[in-house]
Amino acid sequence: MIQRRDEQDTDDLSRTTELMAYESTRSSSEPASEKSVEPKKEEEQISLFWRVFGGTILSIVALVSITLFNNMSSSITELRTALSNEREARAELVKKDEFNTRVTAQYERMRAIDTVKVELEGLKEKISTNTAAVDGVKRDTNATIESIKKDAVTAADAMKKDATALEILKERVVLLEGIKKDVASLDTIKEKMVTTAADLKSMRDDLQKLSGEVDRNKNSDLERKALRDSQHKQVDESLKEIQKGLQDCREKLARMEGAQPKPSSDLPIPFSRPVEPSKPKPSGTASPAKPSEIKPAGGTSDPGSSKSGPESE
Repeated sequence: MIQRRDEQDTDDLSRTTELMAYESTRSSSEPASEKSVEPKKEEEQISLFWRVFGGTILSIVALVSITLFNNMSSSITELRTALSNEREARAELVKKDEFNTRVTAQYERMRAIDTVKVELEGLKEKISTNTAAVDGVKRDTNATIESIKKDAVTAADAMKKDATALEILKERVVLLEGIKKDVASLDTIKEKMVTTAADLKSMRDDLQKLSGEVDRNKNSDLERKALRDSQHKQVDESLKEIQKGLQDCREKLARMEGAQPKPSSDLPIPFSRPVEPSKPKPSGTASPAKPSEIKPAGGTSDPGSSKSGPESE
């Protein structure tokens, strides 16, 4: 608005100056003939001052009046704009009742906040206690985690030890498989001994008992070590008895061959040895078998080898 007012003032001043210059030039350029035509009475009534400076004074007065009018109009417009601005500002203002209600509501809220402060202090204390409890729980969890880690390390060591023990047991199982093969060979020997003679049945039962005892001793290593010496003694005695029984059987067979008549050459005699024609053997000269030639029932050559076998395991 101020810029517009300045622009209007400059336009009015330019117009008034133009009018004054125009009036001065017009008044000076009027021909003398026109002046002389006028009656002398009017010239005589007007003074010389008004004749010379009347037009300029009138132009100045007109200019002043025009500037005053422009100033008044601009001030009026300014007043109108100020009034409009004040009205807008008053429209934006709040009423007293609304202001009071808002202030009372805020005051009540402040009082409520003051009452809540006590509860906030209690909550702060609870939070501090809870943080302390959480710290204790964290410490306990860290301690338990460390103990679990230690237990895991010990368990890993125990697993390694168990793995080594399992490998040892596997080796022992391999040895037991070899022993089972020996037991199978013992069964075949037993079957062969059954066919030899009816008198060896009782001895075969003893050997079966001994083989059962040997199997039981294989499953229990500690008991077998304690009873090993007694078993070897029994085996030696049984071998001696077997040797004696075999010798008796051979003597009986030789006596029976000598007592029986000679059969035909086409039919073989069971349990008889071929006799050389140049050197016939008498019935009573049957040579007994040596103890080293008779094998024990355990599949080993002598008792000494059977002792070394379990101890090597």
